[in-house]
Amino acid sequence: MGIAPLSYGPIQFRVSEALKVMVLLDPWLVLGIGIGTLLANSLSPFVGPWELIWMPFSDILGGVIAWSIYQMLGKRWAAIPMLVYAVSTGMAVGIMLFMLNVGGFWLLSGSVAVSEVVILVGGIPLIFGIKKILERRDIRL
Repeated sequence: MGIAPLSYGPIQFRVSEALKVMVLLDPWLVLGIGIGTLLANSLSPFVGPWELIWMPFSDILGGVIAWSIYQMLGKRWAAIPMLVYAVSTGMAVGIMLFMLNVGGFWLLSGSVAVSEVVILVGGIPLIFGIKKILERRDIRL
């Protein structure tokens, strides 16, 4: 909420989006991402079925796809599934905002995808760093 003007609309910079990286560690975490999206979007100025149904669904689907890609890559190159997740989120937001007559699909999808890439790829060292710290303390994820 502290950066709410940047959290909704054509540019979506949500610090919590870095938590999406956690879906690479456990596919069940996609449900938490979907619930988090539902809760965050309930505060959106565009609140409605698109925000409360479409976006949680697309985040869950994107998370499952990212986890699957990560598994296929032998749990290496985390940036690749995160790039796919960022693009899928950008496209989902672009579709939603286009349908709400907020602007053009490609411009909206691209701007959201770019902000998602920054957050998701940037979140990889953060989440995997936290994972290493926990593992050193015998806490397994």
